[in-house]
Amino acid sequence: MQYGAKRIIVWMLHLVTWPMGLTSWVFQAWQSSDAVFEFWAKLLSLVPGLPGQYLRTSFYMQTLEQFHYDVAVGFCSFIAQSDVEVGRRVCIGSFSIIGTSTIGHDVMISSRVSILSGKYQHGGGADEISASTHLKFERVRIGNGSWLGEGSIVMADLGKGCAISAGSVVPKPVPDGA
Repeated sequence: MQYGAKRIIVWMLHLVTWPMGLTSWVFQAWQSSDAVFEFWAKLLSLVPGLPGQYLRTSFYMQTLEQFHYDVAVGFCSFIAQSDVEVGRRVCIGSFSIIGTSTIGHDVMISSRVSILSGKYQHGGGADEISASTHLKFERVRIGNGSWLGEGSIVMADLGKGCAISAGSVVPKPVPDGA
């Protein structure tokens, strides 16, 4: 389907998703929590096929800092934080989870990929008493034109034009073109 038709359909679906976006925004402003956003994101991830992709796109366009109508988010994939920025022509495969990140343009994310909110999203180490009291979300940046293979786990920044092989774990920053 051409992007022009998708744009029209996604904008029409704003009539369906605006209550979800509004409740997410209100709860975020009132409680400083992404709980309602995460609820709607996970619920919409369960809608299959093109209707699901278009509903997810409509919801994320209303709730994320940056999200374009030409982004495709696959079945059972969701964005876990409301401060995520996603560039144009990004494809996110099925069963992927996206944490706090900035994803550049023309990025291909295969199925079952996890982009974590940095290396310390569950606390800073074993010496901490309670990991939940010391959560540290770090923004992970994915450069333009990068490709993330099936089942990869990304915890650090990727430069432009990077190719991450299937099953890889990326704990350290990767330079452009690697």
